[in-house]
Amino acid sequence: MYTVKPSILFALLAFAASFAYGQGKLVQTAKRDTIPVKIDSLKPVTVTASMRPRMKGDTLEFNTENMIMRHNSVVEELLRRLPGLQIDADGTITYNGEKIQHLLVDGEDIFGSDPTMVTRNFDAGKIARVQILDRKSDQAVFTGIDDGTRTKTLNLVLKESAKDGYFGKVEAGGDAQGYYNANGALAAFRDKEQFTALGLASNTGILGFSNGSGNSSSSVSFLNGNSDALGASAGTGIPKFAAAALHYANTWNGPEDHLVANYQYSHFFTQPVTVTQSLQTQPDSVYGQFQQSQSVNQQVQHWVYGIYDWAPTTRSGFKFIFHGSNSQGQNQYSSSGNGTFNDTLVNSSQRSIQDKVSRQNLGGNIAWRTQIGMHPENIFSVNLGLTKIDNVTNGYLYSVNRFFQPNGIIQSVDTVDQRKQIANHPLELGGTVNYTSRLWKGAVVGLSYGFHFSGDKPIQATFDRGDGKYQQTVDTLTSNLNTRTTNQIVTINLQGKTRHLSYTIGNNMIAYGYWQKDMLTDSMLRLHYLNLAPRILLNYTPNPATNVNFNYNASTQEPSVAQLQPVKNNNDPLHITLGNPNLKPGFTQAFQLNIHRFKTWIINLGINLNLSNNSISTKTMTDSFGRQISQPVNVDGGRTAGMNVSVNRKVFGFDAGLSGAISYSRTVNYVNADLNRNDVYTGGGGFSLNKYDADKYSLQLSTNFTYFDQVSSINPSAPVRYWTNYDQGSVTLFFIKGFELNTSAVYTWQEKTSTFTGNTSVLLWNAYVSRNFLHDKLVAKFQFNNILDANAGISRTNVANVNTETSTNILGRYWMLSAVYHFDKKFKRK
Repeated sequence: MYTVKPSILFALLAFAASFAYGQGKLVQTAKRDTIPVKIDSLKPVTVTASMRPRMKGDTLEFNTENMIMRHNSVVEELLRRLPGLQIDADGTITYNGEKIQHLLVDGEDIFGSDPTMVTRNFDAGKIARVQILDRKSDQAVFTGIDDGTRTKTLNLVLKESAKDGYFGKVEAGGDAQGYYNANGALAAFRDKEQFTALGLASNTGILGFSNGSGNSSSSVSFLNGNSDALGASAGTGIPKFAAAALHYANTWNGPEDHLVANYQYSHFFTQPVTVTQSLQTQPDSVYGQFQQSQSVNQQVQHWVYGIYDWAPTTRSGFKFIFHGSNSQGQNQYSSSGNGTFNDTLVNSSQRSIQDKVSRQNLGGNIAWRTQIGMHPENIFSVNLGLTKIDNVTNGYLYSVNRFFQPNGIIQSVDTVDQRKQIANHPLELGGTVNYTSRLWKGAVVGLSYGFHFSGDKPIQATFDRGDGKYQQTVDTLTSNLNTRTTNQIVTINLQGKTRHLSYTIGNNMIAYGYWQKDMLTDSMLRLHYLNLAPRILLNYTPNPATNVNFNYNASTQEPSVAQLQPVKNNNDPLHITLGNPNLKPGFTQAFQLNIHRFKTWIINLGINLNLSNNSISTKTMTDSFGRQISQPVNVDGGRTAGMNVSVNRKVFGFDAGLSGAISYSRTVNYVNADLNRNDVYTGGGGFSLNKYDADKYSLQLSTNFTYFDQVSSINPSAPVRYWTNYDQGSVTLFFIKGFELNTSAVYTWQEKTSTFTGNTSVLLWNAYVSRNFLHDKLVAKFQFNNILDANAGISRTNVANVNTETSTNILGRYWMLSAVYHFDKKFKRK
């Protein structure tokens, strides 16, 4: 590992900045490819601009119609110039600390919940406005009854001039070591009609559509619903990935007919290698575990989603939804490790798993609504949905565990050689009946009754090798159940809008029922609970520069069928999980206050508080040899509280931003027989400086410091405390006509702790040079990635009383020569 002090990074950036500043006066403009290519980090890259947003109702909007962007800039480069928006190196977008979960183009859903498929491929010059909103659920929009659900959504509003043609790019690159990246994008718009096609093939760790090559991403964009019941994966690694996506949307006959259709295909292959060290705080000791693991994982997936809206009259309408997916995977996994109590060896393990995973999901919805009487708020609606899921995992587990006495002599050896079959085939049926009625001007009452039924016959079967044919059933590890789950929800809402204030005040009464029959023991289990879930949503916008919103939501956390099953799961024989048929639903109350002020100073303030009762947590029993049994249990006392603030404005010609955040959380779990309270305090802040000149250069610099403090009540003498630092800088030069030169660096540092005795520091340094041809349509690019060959695959997590540090393989130093061709055409007029 290459380590370096932060001062070296800042010195390099300061030299580049001083050279660029002498080229002329700075003005705001776009940047191009100025963040490093994909890295394995979840820390945000904070970037700001002097542009001020405005509020339109409950929607925050940036007018980007006349923003000057360089040729071939993509939407992500535009977003980096908007104050308050933060973009991770893997493309994750957050605003004021909240993740953007969905992206729309002219209000249409393109490719589901993967915004990078648009932000890294769409031409930024086509965007007139960028909107950030808390989107209601599709159910709430159709019925008119606000259920309190909100999804942080970004909507790109196209320029009118962009709705009469097509644009896109094709790219191909490679190097002498055999690394390659090829991708293409095509987007076509004509009035209300949209068509988008994307394709990708790469072996450089890219797991979604990007504008460059990079190291392993922290998330898998395309692998929707992927799950392996045996856990036969060592991580992400450096995947070979191929994918394709198609999107079509259109509205015709006025608003009468509306269609949206999406399709995705992906093929994923990787061979990750991971080293994990975890330390669990115990009442009188620390249980340490060390594991080295590797796996071979591959998966093929198809996914389709479509919506058709039909309005035969101005007073009524139908909505039809279809969704389906098919996923097939194959995995091979092996690991070795050991466990210690206060550095005394107590066990060692070797484990291998091989399995095949199959998942199919097919379903649809039909909904109808009609206006009753003269008032448009008087709406009656019904909807019905049906989904069938088939999940099957077949595999083999082989494990050898050795247990040691304090003097190092082997006490015993435990060998497991078993065949596993885990399957569930739930059939889900649900629907609602809804009515809204006008009370007075601007006020509506909503009434709804909803039900959801799920029936399943889950099987978990374990067979010992016995005579070599894996036919001997292990009763304690086998279950054959018949389950039924019902939810009935009665909703009453008062919702409306005055001149500056919109509000929703409502309550859900939820009746939960669970019935389970054990087909092997002929025993029965019945659970019935009734809960109330009130909500209050207030949004106050006195002027386009000020917005205050307050949300209060109560929700229930229902136990899953897997948590209620009494049978054991020994996929890792040292860490056995056991169900709990006595679980009850948890209850959480969430309070959130957000204040936005957009004047010379752009200020965002967020405050949140969550209180939990009857939460579903874990009870973990650990014996003297480090063998553990974990079981879900209900606990009280969980809570979180936090505050974050960001301030942005123009300072001495720079787009400057300051941010800070503090938080407190308490989680509760059982460690052996002791109730354990884990108190975590975090605090930190940072700043960013940015400056642009369309013809000369782009400069960016950001830094962030965070302090982490955790104490567990079972052993307050073993706290976990450390600092982390994250610095990012980039310089791009444009002053040579037709050329673009860039250098960028990311420095991360984590302080040593009482549990992890070494500091970790990584400097990722990248550079590229590109040359434009054919009036900027063709771009030739040479990029040098991870110049110092640093290992950035190191992460640290803290959950309850368990602290974990992981190191995984990512792509090291490599170069790539690529060519990109951009096209932009208008349709021929008839």
